[in-house]
Amino acid sequence: MDRARFCLILVLTSALIICPGQSYSRRDPETGKIRVLYIGDYSPYSPYPIMVAEPLIDLRFAWPSAMEGMAPSLARRLFRQYIPRTYEKLTENDAIIVSDADVFIFEDRHYVWFKNTVMEKGTGFVMIGGNAGFGGRPNPPWTPTAVQDILPVWCIDGGWTQGRVSVVEPDHEFLSTLPLNEKDPWMAGYDGNKVTMKQGAQLLGEFIPMSGGSDPFWATWDVGEGRCFAVMGDWTPAGGVVFMRWPYYGDFAVNLMMYLSKNPIPDDLETLHRARTMYVGYRSTRAYLFSVMEFAEKLGANTDPVAEIIGKAGEKHSESTVAYIEFDFTTALTHLEAAIQDLNSAVERAMDLKDQAMVWIYLIEWATISATFAIGGFVLWTLMIERRLYREVEQTRFVS
Repeated sequence: MDRARFCLILVLTSALIICPGQSYSRRDPETGKIRVLYIGDYSPYSPYPIMVAEPLIDLRFAWPSAMEGMAPSLARRLFRQYIPRTYEKLTENDAIIVSDADVFIFEDRHYVWFKNTVMEKGTGFVMIGGNAGFGGRPNPPWTPTAVQDILPVWCIDGGWTQGRVSVVEPDHEFLSTLPLNEKDPWMAGYDGNKVTMKQGAQLLGEFIPMSGGSDPFWATWDVGEGRCFAVMGDWTPAGGVVFMRWPYYGDFAVNLMMYLSKNPIPDDLETLHRARTMYVGYRSTRAYLFSVMEFAEKLGANTDPVAEIIGKAGEKHSESTVAYIEFDFTTALTHLEAAIQDLNSAVERAMDLKDQAMVWIYLIEWATISATFAIGGFVLWTLMIERRLYREVEQTRFVS
């Protein structure tokens, strides 16, 4: 009887795993990271620094921001170098971001790939608003593409709206992980693409214009094997600059990737927020440290002692990320704090080496300037005062 029951449980479990339409979470089985393909307007003024530093995210890019403003034909040609070359390569991503990206840079096959990887492979997909998002303003709309089939909203050509942001579903599994307060400046006034909801999609937030009525702001649904999300407001300058000032801007972006890939989002927001802030700080401090080392090396300083400290900090950072991916945030923060302390001591050591190298430069400059003044003074005294190179005459006369 027990054996029969065990076999029945095994069969049912296997059916749940392989049954079409059954949702499942996506993450790299080797690293435990969520593989995110970012297409669109990324820059230092975007979720880019946060998601690059985030241990749970493996960020890939498919569109350099320098393409903006290019002719469509040239942009499309360059875009082929960045987007995955095959459908199989595209399906290796757990979530795809299309952030205010021009619809004309894609080829027809790309639209179909996006749709199929969501419907068949369970990849998450989010479109972020802006002048090129959804209906476009004044760019061409996304309506005729296969991407429209997976979006939870209907695009409107050239549609635009503005108003305060109101949360419709505060207890939603994604929104409940964020400290949303409608009194925050970014929620008090925002603008974005005007769309309409699709039947079966879930409205999470909306624009409330001054003139009355409402327009969708956040919308989501599960479609096929995957999950899609629509953010009608921009999240980069200039449209999203107010949103970017929100302290939890980075948490929004990372938690959204976890939601799209159907991974659980930890409910300890403040610990997560602190850790993410520190990971970004670690990355920026490390970059600054390398620039100081490079400068010091050009002055002739030996930076090997600093490199040794950086290596120790890197080991602690790696231990921190392993614990973080396993949701052991207490251990992760302990290792991360130690890594940052090492980096700070490395910065002090690098600055000392730089200052020591600069002392020799100051001494050489002082010696050079002093010698120049001494030689100049000697020559001046010899020629103008002692006049040793002149022959004295008693009388001069004018010769015509």
